Amino acid sequence: MTQFVLDCFYRPTDDLKGSRLEFALTNTSAKTAKNFTLAYTAVLRAEAGAALENADSFSRIANFHEVTPPAGLEISPGGTWKFAITGLANVARHRLDGPKSGYVSEGGKIVDVLCNDLETLEELDTGERRVIPEGKLETPLHIVPWPQQVGITAYQEGMHAFHVASGSVEEKAAAARINALSNRLFPESPYPFRFEQSHHQTDLQFDQENTLPEDGYRLRFSAEKATLTYGGNAGLGYGLTVLAQIAHGAYSDPDSFLFPAEGVIEDSPRFAWRGTHLDVSRHFRGTREVMRLLDILAWGRMNVFQWHLTDDEGWRLEIKAYPELTVSGARRGPGCQQVPQLGFASEVYEGSYTQDEIRDIVAHATSLNIDILPEIDIPGHCTAVLKTYPHLADQAETPESYHSIQGYPNNALNPAMEETYTFLEKVFCEIADLFPFGYIHIGGDEVDVKSWLASPKVQRLMDEKNLADTMEVQAYFMGRVRSILKKLGKKLAGWDEVSHGGGIDPDGVLLMAWQKQEVTRELIDQGYEVICTPGQRYYMDMAQASGWYEPGAGWAGVVTPEDSYLYEPSTGLSEGSEKLLKGVQACIWCEHLINNQLFNHMVFPRLYAVAEAGWTLPEKKDWQRFAALTPLFPEL
Repeated sequence: MTQFVLDCFYRPTDDLKGSRLEFALTNTSAKTAKNFTLAYTAVLRAEAGAALENADSFSRIANFHEVTPPAGLEISPGGTWKFAITGLANVARHRLDGPKSGYVSEGGKIVDVLCNDLETLEELDTGERRVIPEGKLETPLHIVPWPQQVGITAYQEGMHAFHVASGSVEEKAAAARINALSNRLFPESPYPFRFEQSHHQTDLQFDQENTLPEDGYRLRFSAEKATLTYGGNAGLGYGLTVLAQIAHGAYSDPDSFLFPAEGVIEDSPRFAWRGTHLDVSRHFRGTREVMRLLDILAWGRMNVFQWHLTDDEGWRLEIKAYPELTVSGARRGPGCQQVPQLGFASEVYEGSYTQDEIRDIVAHATSLNIDILPEIDIPGHCTAVLKTYPHLADQAETPESYHSIQGYPNNALNPAMEETYTFLEKVFCEIADLFPFGYIHIGGDEVDVKSWLASPKVQRLMDEKNLADTMEVQAYFMGRVRSILKKLGKKLAGWDEVSHGGGIDPDGVLLMAWQKQEVTRELIDQGYEVICTPGQRYYMDMAQASGWYEPGAGWAGVVTPEDSYLYEPSTGLSEGSEKLLKGVQACIWCEHLINNQLFNHMVFPRLYAVAEAGWTLPEKKDWQRFAALTPLFPEL
């Protein structure tokens, strides 16, 4: 039952120090509020020296704010306390940047606060909302990503399944897996494959051809049958997935989509890496939701899942050598070592995966031709680790000597302490055992340029190794981590900042270019293998229109579905350097995505726009066709 409501109004100026938040806390209960404090979480943060009006004091840790009203202030039933904060650390661009959640603490009792959308000046709202056009179909097939060659010359109506007329046990098992995938995603639709003849079915036969690439396939249709020719197991799965999509479209929207009767589809992916990243530290998603997302990736023939398992806000992976990581390290809220962040302020927010759950998810991904790339974000973004195991920090380091861009104080593992590497060796040893993929992602992003400079141990390291600044210290750290991974038979993947401070030898290192579109070219010119994932096009949490009420983040600007679809990842690459562009990746960051409704609005259809960028040659893409296909895309 709601007892308090918090309204917030944003009044920006040209100078952040003059920008202002005006609050109104209304008591909707039948009891007068006395001797209380107000806590709220918001991406729009007050700066440390902010000025208060009608409030005595406030404290802030990252996005968590706690405000103390003037002594003796009471809020009677139906009454309102108004106060203001002048001096902000960042700007707001959309309604979700304001308070997401809050609570009133009164005599030790925590009472939930309903936080309304952040309001602002009318002239800051363009009124623009996300637009996905109706689109136009030239070919009545529901397939995403679109194949490289489609030559269908005739169609038949009334069909919605294939009869597996022959095939090896492996081919039949693959058809059964895609049957199960289709049913999990679309339980309201018929299975696409049957193993005994019935009505409204086309006979399906198989043929393996070694001249096709391992992930390539060919579909040949005639009045009597369909033949799936494939290069390897991946091509078999992809060809069956395309047939399942054709069947789903023909059943779900027979006025728009048909069954092929004559012709050929010939196909293989443009890039070997067609990835999706998911942040489960900010907002945890359980095993069933992760498996559902893997199903969605498989339906779009994406083949890599980067699992962002750790960050400042929570550690989500069981490590038997350090069991507290998934106890105190995975919890935040009142009474926890970590304060609330990014929603759910009045309750303890927690979640983690056991190693058995990890194995189940890895097995599920493997069955769908998806590799899982685990990410342990280091050396920065480690508040959850350092709050859980304080001995991993230099105790002589000046407190709050630096803050991350998200506002966390002293949140980076210390590269000068051998305890750091002992910790990482044990963590990575268990991770290497859980995840068979050849890479482990180690983050390396957003380390503040002042990090460690107030640590006596790091100062001694800098003198010994002749390191000039924070970025060179980080490069030293990355070299140590790379050696740990090499001993475990793993290669290093990271965000583009791994290249900073002189970087490390590019040989065998894979970097994700995220900060701006030009970084893909810059990293390739340095010799790194690169995954293109610019925030300005492939970040699923960016708002899709400029209007104030369109949800999402705004640091990388507006990213419309059309922007995501039309972006060409090879833009600006020099001739001959394309071989180092290994693929593309969508990134799902979850500061704002606190429920599935927001998740679906933000992620779809842009996720499949990235899938098509990874699979389909640029000259074969068509925005209007893609838009026409979007109503049948699956969602979480």
